[in-house]
Amino acid sequence: MSTGPERPPTVVVLANDPVTREGVTGYLRSRPQMVEVLGFEDRARADVMVVLATDVTSQTLAGIRKASLETGNPDMRVVLVADSITEAQLTGAISHGLVSFLPRRQTEMQHILSTIVSSRAGHAYLPAELVRKLVEGLRAMQVSESSDFTLSEREIDIVRLLSEGWTTEEIAEKLSYSERTIKNAIHGMLARLGLRNRTHAVGYAARIGIL
Repeated sequence: MSTGPERPPTVVVLANDPVTREGVTGYLRSRPQMVEVLGFEDRARADVMVVLATDVTSQTLAGIRKASLETGNPDMRVVLVADSITEAQLTGAISHGLVSFLPRRQTEMQHILSTIVSSRAGHAYLPAELVRKLVEGLRAMQVSESSDFTLSEREIDIVRLLSEGWTTEEIAEKLSYSERTIKNAIHGMLARLGLRNRTHAVGYAARIGIL
């Protein structure tokens, strides 16, 4: 029996600049078949939070942390649009739900929209240079050697491809599995290791020296 079309992701937009916020909000509201835009007061219902900034500052990160904690929704995804971000800032933002970072000057409205939809679906987008910075930083961290936190050979192959930006469909084709098998493997790995999302899985793999 059909359950009908999946509802559009709900999104809340945060920005210090009201002109920027209204511009992005207006565009998203013109695409009601793709996303449902919420007011800030309804942020607890948001699937995705879009944060718009020029420079990422401690105030920016504090705002992400505060908004994330206030929603009480551990599954909410954060999409950050800004000029640049450091590895330390990236690591901090990931711990509060960041899954995608878009370079502001190279990002069009349509890209923000598509990233909202894909982030809600569990995908992550980080430019290659940011992934390298994340890997370099996490490699310096000490990690438990417990066998409970090891990865299987298949999981290692999957996470390596995730780190390179491959989609679930592309990974399935590359490794000769069904897409459902790959999705289940990723879900099981995240659940077993207590990781929030695929970006965290990439960071974890780097910490244990796989990448």
